Amino acid sequence: MVRGARKTIAVGVAVAAACCLQRHLTFVPGPRHAAPVAAAAASMMMAPAAFADEIGDAAKKLGDASYSFAKEVDWNNGIFLQAPGKFQPLEALKAIDKMIEMGAAADPKLLKEAAEAHHKAIGSISGPNGVTSRADWDAVNAALGRVIASVPKAKVMAVYDSVKAITDPGVPAYMKSLVNGPDAEKAYQGFLEFKDVVEKNQVATASAPAVVPSGDKIGEAAKALSDASYPFIKDIDWLSDVYLKPLPGKTAPETLQAIDKMIVMGAKMDGNLLKAAAEAHHKAIGSIDATGVTSAADYEAVNAAIGRLVASVPKSTVMDVYNSMAKVVDSSVPNNMFSKVNPLDAVAAAKGFYTFKDVVEASQEAIAVGVAVAAACCLQRHLTFVPGPRHAAPVAAAAASMMMAPAAFADEIGDAAKKLGDASYSFAKEVDWNNGIFLQAPGKFQPLEALKAIDKMIEMGAAADPKLLKEAAEAHHKAIGSISGPNGVTSRADWDAVNAALGRVIASVPKAKVMAVYDSVKAITDPGVPAYMKSLVNGPDAEKAYQGFLEFKDVVEKNQVATASAPAVVPSGDKIGEAAKALSDASYPFIKDIDWLSDVYLKPLPGKTAPETLQAIDKMIVMGAKMDGNLLKAAAEAHHKAIGSIDATGVTSAADYEAVNAAIGRLVASVPKSTVMDVYNSMAKVVDSSVPNNMFSKVNPLDAVAAAKGFYTFKDVVEASQR
Repeated sequence: MVRGARKTIAVGVAVAAACCLQRHLTFVPGPRHAAPVAAAAASMMMAPAAFADEIGDAAKKLGDASYSFAKEVDWNNGIFLQAPGKFQPLEALKAIDKMIEMGAAADPKLLKEAAEAHHKAIGSISGPNGVTSRADWDAVNAALGRVIASVPKAKVMAVYDSVKAITDPGVPAYMKSLVNGPDAEKAYQGFLEFKDVVEKNQVATASAPAVVPSGDKIGEAAKALSDASYPFIKDIDWLSDVYLKPLPGKTAPETLQAIDKMIVMGAKMDGNLLKAAAEAHHKAIGSIDATGVTSAADYEAVNAAIGRLVASVPKSTVMDVYNSMAKVVDSSVPNNMFSKVNPLDAVAAAKGFYTFKDVVEASQEAIAVGVAVAAACCLQRHLTFVPGPRHAAPVAAAAASMMMAPAAFADEIGDAAKKLGDASYSFAKEVDWNNGIFLQAPGKFQPLEALKAIDKMIEMGAAADPKLLKEAAEAHHKAIGSISGPNGVTSRADWDAVNAALGRVIASVPKAKVMAVYDSVKAITDPGVPAYMKSLVNGPDAEKAYQGFLEFKDVVEKNQVATASAPAVVPSGDKIGEAAKALSDASYPFIKDIDWLSDVYLKPLPGKTAPETLQAIDKMIVMGAKMDGNLLKAAAEAHHKAIGSIDATGVTSAADYEAVNAAIGRLVASVPKSTVMDVYNSMAKVVDSSVPNNMFSKVNPLDAVAAAKGFYTFKDVVEASQR
């Protein structure tokens, strides 16, 4: 080997580290950039080999010859992040591929030791040039020497030759000019002697290929991720030089701390899986096209390999990498990258990634984790998560229909409900409950006026008895189960039970709050609605039902309470509250982008029948019935306050938006995860993919992505608090 061999290693590490850092969450994209990830990963692999301490002794001699030189090098110089010659991405890829092959052939125990030596060396860095201690300098050189000796010489020379091919001939002389010439020459001679000792101990054959897992959940999830994100991958300009530009506003020492966390994570990875990932990247590089994008099949294989790798590492170690990167990657970086692609493709990729992340997390060592997605409104409204209160309010109104603490009523209301059933069930069977008319406004569309009515419903729900609300929810759930016939009507027994349950709920609320709901709804209802609705059924049956209702109303009123219950006790200082602030800060610009006064929120879901949608609503009812009564009341009160601060565009204040997010987060955390997932999965069946895409097209895509990222972080905090 000659002088360039040492530069081969230095350039390889710099390229791999720089690419890995500056791609910021592209998660193994086109293989020109996928490869460096495996190259870095492949530097910690395989199964032990034994070498005499001849290499260790030689490393000490190398230290004697080179440490003065090492202290003269400005390791903080950004030149190490630049290409060593003319920028030739596809040619550079060939060199990266050779590094991957070399890493895949190396001994895993020795690679792990080399990673640990680098981690220790980073810890002893000092001085203006960023040099490690002499002891750690020797230890790193010894560790690298042993790694190189565990690889057949042909693979090492393939790396050397490929890097030499893309390195400008003037680079060595220029680099030497930056230090003391005699010290550089002495270091070079010491390196040649060290190289000879390494070569003397070098193995002749590479280890066997990795054993690649198959048929596992991560593999299945990788296919779903790849299908969702491959169009996004093809949008990206992988031949751009942007990936070699330094992170804006960050110094080399700051960036090094993030690299250190990556090294620690790599050292903890499973050796066989690292080798499998390196081999998957090598194969992916072989199928890239002229734009630097690998085949769909190889892209999927790389995603599966990296997913398994991450699952082999404790979650805390992965989060250390994530958090360290969050500190050094300015928000302008993802926004700039996002601006260069199709935003709908990017959002589809992000959704696919977060689903994949959850599957990987569920398989992770030492942790039992999963998904705590915040219920159905998140899917249907596509990450709006309790936005402007015109739409936030119905969520709380639905929630508020299951609250508070028991009150006792005689069975007078139950008896009256049976009489109401005698008078009204014939009418009920004539109503076409599947008619889409029930999703339309009962008059001229007046969103801000309608909001006043919703607010009154929320206040009424917050004042109701929790036990009775829970019983009403359970009665509705049972009634949905007995629906039959073309008109979608429940059984007579369940009709009576629902009416009785609702009567008891209303009787647990002061009359003034009930009448406030009646008056506010009347104010937005066209006077012609009652007559029109009556025209759709048998007139005499409708009259009989109405008279029965009036009698039932009198019995309820007779049993009605005079005062509302006390306000909720609102938690504070908890992790969900802190996370809600972070979510709100990240997503409030997105909330302000949305047209909350649009009538789109009253349009039926495309391609779905009322019975199909009802199954999702049923899951929401079940979830609501399991929520904590005090937290439901607190959420209703937070929504009521938020409605009070909305502006002319239907958007609440930032403070009230934060309070609503915190309240809903605590509510979701009070429900078993399986129940939340039932809502999520049922909504996934009824919300067509065109809905979120259409909604997304109406807002600033950068704001939407920031909101999505904030939501998924918030979701993880809620999930960690979930019972």
